[in-house]
Amino acid sequence: MVMLVVGSMLTNTIREEYELFAQMAATTTHLLVDVAELPVSREIAEVVVPLGVLMGVWVFAYELQRLSRSD
Repeated sequence: MVMLVVGSMLTNTIREEYELFAQMAATTTHLLVDVAELPVSREIAEVVVPLGVLMGVWVFAYELQRLSRSD
């Protein structure tokens, strides 16, 4: 159930902030594939990395909320 709610929240966020994710994906792809010449496919650089950043922000916010409640 929790995963369903989290997935729904992420989907809504991605839809609302699509332009930001498109710019982040383009920048990430350029940096990883063209500048750093890492052996990463463009599909991975465009999709996985921006979603990883989003999950990192979500986990950080969750931990901040959890720490503020424990005080």
